Amino acid sequence: MSLSVPLSRTGGDTSPPVRAQVPPVVRKARPAWMEDDAPSPDKVLFAWTQEERGKRFPGTIPEAPPPGWATWYAGALAAVGSDEARLRAAWLAWLEDAWGQARQPVCAARAFIGPEVWRRHVPGQGSQAAPPEALALPATEAGTTWGQVLAALRTDGKRYVAEQLARLTPTLEGDMLFLEAPDRFAAALVQDDYLPLIESALARLDVSARAVVIHAADTH
Repeated sequence: MSLSVPLSRTGGDTSPPVRAQVPPVVRKARPAWMEDDAPSPDKVLFAWTQEERGKRFPGTIPEAPPPGWATWYAGALAAVGSDEARLRAAWLAWLEDAWGQARQPVCAARAFIGPEVWRRHVPGQGSQAAPPEALALPATEAGTTWGQVLAALRTDGKRYVAEQLARLTPTLEGDMLFLEAPDRFAAALVQDDYLPLIESALARLDVSARAVVIHAADTH
């Protein structure tokens, strides 16, 4: 008696069918600064700032926390009496700031944490702080020169710029006008964003100063 062996559908090939390969699932990596299982409060706040920034300016690329963000958060939180809602309100106000919107990238966190920027937008400060323009300039030739530069900027329609620069401390050495910022970050901000405007205004004035040097309080 003979046994009959059924043929496979492929004409005699009895090997198991080859399964189609499924490409592996590639999971989108989270930003390195958010890899903690339980992110710290400063990282939670930063993630929120980027969400709000994306809503206000669709298409913007989310940032990574700038250097010093955690330190800034601790100090800023203490300054507002541990009321983080005031920091969040300050960020929302920053997103509406014309100067911040003119920066590239728009409304960057690096600029926001500058002491002269974020404090400006904190609600509930009342009238305790004097407006920048009301700050007295030194009764010196340097103070007079610097006052004329600020006045020229206001005349040029740069009132906000003049407000920000009014806190710099001027000194004069020969034909060099030295402008002292409170810290390195503020000095870099003035150097990068405002120096051409200052130099342009100074060049139009009949004063002895012909050049400008920006420096931080701890470097001159």
